[in-house]
Amino acid sequence: MGRVAGAVDAAAADISRSGDGIISVDLPRGAAFTDEVAVSTSSQLQVLSGGRPCRVLMRLKGVASISRMARSMLGRQTNASAIALVGESPVDRVIANFVLGAEPSDCPVRYFDSEPQALEWLERDNAA
Repeated sequence: MGRVAGAVDAAAADISRSGDGIISVDLPRGAAFTDEVAVSTSSQLQVLSGGRPCRVLMRLKGVASISRMARSMLGRQTNASAIALVGESPVDRVIANFVLGAEPSDCPVRYFDSEPQALEWLERDNAA
């Protein structure tokens, strides 16, 4: 996939694990979620989860684009027990629908426009 004009380097994605075991992935606004970023994110998820199933909260707020490989890799996260995608705009929803429309996922994946609802879903319905 070509680079989106004006897109920023997403290599600086902030990935962290909270005390309740949810791993948060924050992509910078205007970032292109490229193949390289997908590979790096997948590797970091593997390290932070210790190779065990984990719940993932991915903030897509203002992401410029997502590559086909990145979309496919999200659905095949072998160590993810559930993935909540959070956005705030119609464009975020379109990008999330692109992810949700990928090949069948190995875990539940849902889009939310409210982070509290996403966290509730991860904690209530998808305890790792």
